[in-house]
Amino acid sequence: MKISPYSIFRRLLNLLLSGFLVVFLMAKSYAQEEKQSPNGYFKGNISVTNNGLSLIPAFSLNRPAAIFELSLGGDKLSFDPEMRFALDGQPWSFIFWWRYKIFKSDKFRLHIGAHPAFIFEEKMVDDGTGNMVESMEAKRFFAGEISPSYTFNDKIRLNFLYLAGRSLGKVPYALNQFVATGAHFTKIPLSEKYFFNASPQFFYLKMNEDDGYFASASIVIGRKDFPVSLGSIISKKIVSQIEVDNWIWNISLIYSFNNEFIKRSNPLL
Repeated sequence: MKISPYSIFRRLLNLLLSGFLVVFLMAKSYAQEEKQSPNGYFKGNISVTNNGLSLIPAFSLNRPAAIFELSLGGDKLSFDPEMRFALDGQPWSFIFWWRYKIFKSDKFRLHIGAHPAFIFEEKMVDDGTGNMVESMEAKRFFAGEISPSYTFNDKIRLNFLYLAGRSLGKVPYALNQFVATGAHFTKIPLSEKYFFNASPQFFYLKMNEDDGYFASASIVIGRKDFPVSLGSIISKKIVSQIEVDNWIWNISLIYSFNNEFIKRSNPLL
């Protein structure tokens, strides 16, 4: 279908603002009800990268991009939109995650999530007069996930993720399945002021009849009490029928923020 970038942005901005409003009100409600965890939060990462990579390699942009990863929620429910653009301003993908924490303890956590997603591609189409012109096509998907994790201490966590999604609309049917297991190492000290985070993982990807096995790792180097960090993602194809590059990687400049709020019975004016 033929759509303009402005129309896409306007519709999804309205959806995004509506989602933030709903989750903000629900987070405030959870803050009143949950005595042990009264805090809500609004946090995120904004990054600029030389090579836009996706969790599913076939959906990568493979050129410079800006990525907005936001999260607003409370103790149980969160709204986690991911908005990605090429640096020339054209949309790449919009993913509107809703996640719910089923179980949460000091060691073990389990959450489920679901999202609609839009992936944009530029194609040459006939304008009706025999001339070929550029047009942007939006592919729509819906996906769900389940993810348990186990925390050994404040620096080491094991993760498992199963994600399944399918295409929507008048496009060839596509079913994607993604299974990943890995570890997350947090704030490993490099010196008194600097640290790094690392998240190596192995994953299996199935796209319709094709599948493959991959390994990837994300690394972030940062300075304590400073919001800007340097990150990189590296992904290696092990064995795959899916046509992607053998190696893909990027370097990103990341700005991070994390704000919390508390529901007060007698707010200060």
